[in-house]
Amino acid sequence: MKATVIGLWALSSLFGVSKGLHDVEGSLERANESVTETSVNSGSDRSIDGAAEGVGSVEFGESAAAAVDERPGLVSLAEPAKYPFLEHLELRPLPRNALLASLQFYMQSNSFEVGKQLGSSDYSHYTVFPKSITPVMDNTQTRQLHLRFTHGLWDHENWGQLPHAGAKSGGSGVELWAVIEASSRDEAFRNWLLLTHSLSGLFCASINFIDSTKTTFPASSFQPRTDEQIPLLNSSNNLYLLRGSLANEPVCTENLTPFLKLIPTRGRQGLSTLLEGHKVFGSRWHSLSLDVSTICSKEGTCHYEMEEFIELALDVPSTLARVERPIPKPLDGSRLRCDTSKSHDSWTCFPLADSTNAKLELSKLFGRYIMDSNELSDAPSRACVKVSDNWKVLIKAGDAYFSTASNCFDVRGKKWHDIYLETDDTTNVYPVDSSPVFVTRSLTGYSQDKGGLRTVFRNPTDEPVSLVYFESLPWYMRLYLSTVKIETDDNLSLNDVIKSTYYLPARDRERPTHLEYQMTIPANTTFALTYQFDKSLLQYAEYPPDANHGFEIESAVVTVLSPFKYEFRTATLLLSLSTPDFSMPYNVIILTSTVMGLIFGTLFNMLVKRIATVEEADNMQQHSGLSAKARRIKQNLVNRLRSQKLKND
Repeated sequence: MKATVIGLWALSSLFGVSKGLHDVEGSLERANESVTETSVNSGSDRSIDGAAEGVGSVEFGESAAAAVDERPGLVSLAEPAKYPFLEHLELRPLPRNALLASLQFYMQSNSFEVGKQLGSSDYSHYTVFPKSITPVMDNTQTRQLHLRFTHGLWDHENWGQLPHAGAKSGGSGVELWAVIEASSRDEAFRNWLLLTHSLSGLFCASINFIDSTKTTFPASSFQPRTDEQIPLLNSSNNLYLLRGSLANEPVCTENLTPFLKLIPTRGRQGLSTLLEGHKVFGSRWHSLSLDVSTICSKEGTCHYEMEEFIELALDVPSTLARVERPIPKPLDGSRLRCDTSKSHDSWTCFPLADSTNAKLELSKLFGRYIMDSNELSDAPSRACVKVSDNWKVLIKAGDAYFSTASNCFDVRGKKWHDIYLETDDTTNVYPVDSSPVFVTRSLTGYSQDKGGLRTVFRNPTDEPVSLVYFESLPWYMRLYLSTVKIETDDNLSLNDVIKSTYYLPARDRERPTHLEYQMTIPANTTFALTYQFDKSLLQYAEYPPDANHGFEIESAVVTVLSPFKYEFRTATLLLSLSTPDFSMPYNVIILTSTVMGLIFGTLFNMLVKRIATVEEADNMQQHSGLSAKARRIKQNLVNRLRSQKLKND
């Protein structure tokens, strides 16, 4: 609720309702103090410099270009369309009875002239591009925006690489990075805070909690693609890359609804009708991503392009079980699949693995049909299924079944559509691309005042892997870079693995620790990097409501440069800090109230009560109470009547 209120307040400032950002200014002043940093490679203050007249563009240097590649996405429209909107569905069975579903949406805004000020009688025309995004981009001078909502576990060992080479996925929780045009680093940070508050209201999330203590300026990671020409609308400004994250931030239906509202069909037509909150967030892994870019032409006109990806990995047996048994209950004994080679009866059963025969219907997995076609776009909605030869794929349109050689279908006409998959061997799936490197991270030590981090890198391939390892640690983890050690059986040294280091130490309650390694991992090699840190003491009000649960530490980011481009995150961590006894004030209040109650009760009894015999108590009871008062009143009335009668006589 707090995040929504703050976010809506920020949106009101975008539309000119409020310009006061006192809390933002206070955070900015604390972040604008002198920066102390240690950098082995160039580019420590990561402003993306560039200047040009009119609508300029910036080309990135070798260090930035090496960190990225062309990230896959929807194909842009070949020629201008009246309603530039595309949607695409891709289904791919995964090993271990899982199914990957990827829904992709592409939108493009109307063109606008750079530097043109709209008068009171002018207006902006919108077709398919969401009207809520444009003011956010304009008022914060954001040239590129990337937002990720991710939750769950992706099985790298069995499922291979992440979809789209990891370019459309984030760490567990919420992750945001953006390229902002500004005249100085201070102005860029001010616009960044306004951007986080605005997105917090748009997406019903706590993005507004990304402040200076969770913001970094990446040096080699998160760099834009080499083929992107990011416009610089003012030649005296620079471009700044900022990034922030909220580890393990809950992702739920209230975040999916804003994503659906950005789509022109609003989930009522086309492929978006499949999306239902219980199915999306009941999956083993799901990711919601939003990418907005500014594209400008040489003629001085620009437009926004937005890609929205909603992806999920369903566990097919458990999903179908929830459909069949919404209320969990044990299976009937006759339906259990027991190992007949071992003794079994009504009470004992050694279960077999899941059946390799499968007959799947998309409507049962998602609980919905694809309702009607997308009539807004010039191109029809398209659904593709990537399977091996032993799978049978059909699409059902109304009462008719169809198939194609490529297993791709155009969704046309006003009718409901369903996709049917059948195979006798679910272990035979479309080949998956294995990950070039595996990275795991864990905490070491159990002390309340210090601890350690251990990161294991494993290269299972026959060629060396070059990568950039990015880590942002909270300020209360005081890292000692001098304690970095390597553990390996291959006689490797740190200089053999780490080629360059970027290190920006934390500042209490102002900024996090920023660490980036450019590394080369030899072929068929496994090693571990370890380093130590101290745990700071927090102030009473800095602890979260459930302090004993621990503090979430965001994922590390691994960007593979060669032999091919790939990007993924490690798991988050849970750090335990020294926690005050929050129950002590409660105990003091209870004890004090009990003592005061005993003292008051004793004094009250001594003042208002006295010891009497039974006869005295009965006599007092006869002369007290309601009955005694009634008798006295009656006697007084009788006496008055008698005296009145005597006077009359």
